[in-house]
Amino acid sequence: MLEDFDLGMKIGITGASGFVGSAIVAEATERGWTVVAFSRSPEKEIEGVEEVRSFSDLENLDVSGLDSILHLAGEPIVGMWTKEKKRKIRSSRIESTEALVKAITAIPRSRRPQSFICASAIGYYGDGEDQWLDEDADVGFGFLSEVCRDWEAEAEKVSKLGVRLAVPRLGIVFGKEGFLKKLRPVFRAGLGGKLGSGEQWMSWIHVEDLARIFLLCVENPDIKGKVNAVSPEPVKNREFTSVYAEKLNRKAIFPVPKFVLKRFPGGMSSLFLDSQRVDPVLLKAFEFEWKHPSLSDALDAVESKS
Repeated sequence: MLEDFDLGMKIGITGASGFVGSAIVAEATERGWTVVAFSRSPEKEIEGVEEVRSFSDLENLDVSGLDSILHLAGEPIVGMWTKEKKRKIRSSRIESTEALVKAITAIPRSRRPQSFICASAIGYYGDGEDQWLDEDADVGFGFLSEVCRDWEAEAEKVSKLGVRLAVPRLGIVFGKEGFLKKLRPVFRAGLGGKLGSGEQWMSWIHVEDLARIFLLCVENPDIKGKVNAVSPEPVKNREFTSVYAEKLNRKAIFPVPKFVLKRFPGGMSSLFLDSQRVDPVLLKAFEFEWKHPSLSDALDAVESKS
């Protein structure tokens, strides 16, 4: 069993009102931690948050008085990948990370946050086909791989400031919101089906486990660098399709052919067709205990709350 390393932490979170951010806020406040949110609408109240600071002026960010900063904010990757959409996906991540590093730099060394937890994604690995991908696997090819590579490189600069860096690489996140919220109506209408051949691997994580992983990265000073934030049990797309349809008491009989997905703009088909069989080696080494390690259990937990 893992033991608590620090109690009463004060953490700052960008993207605190989002799907993943809200889960982290809930988990942190349950532990008695204090949460400061960074928002482009600082006048807006965010449940569970003690203070909201501005994230609209990247040149004047206030990151003082925090034990850790968790950086989640970024343009959603869902949506048609036009040139403008891809520009926003890239710039929102890299420019905001650069601004946070600069803000930390401006603080005297003795008062800087102890850690910087910067989200990334398993899109870093590109299409890994059937091979297992641990944290040391090479960067892949394609738009998302390039974005993740450059995003992580920007975050890495904080290490030179005496601040510990951890980079959770997120898989597909299961919860009431997010990925399944978009998929649920399709499957409930009986229109679900495998994507392409259905043989591509999907690496996923339940949002409650993901929140616990982020806070583990905050509280455990031995966790540094890349962290595969996924379940230890990846599945093939055809298995996910079959199991999810069963949970909703529906059939999954409408596959989407590969050639249809390939017609999406900007290389967007990689979101659906890349195979990523990711192994959370570091989490296993730290004996992290998943609440929802299996696909069936995770989907049961989500749909019972839908």
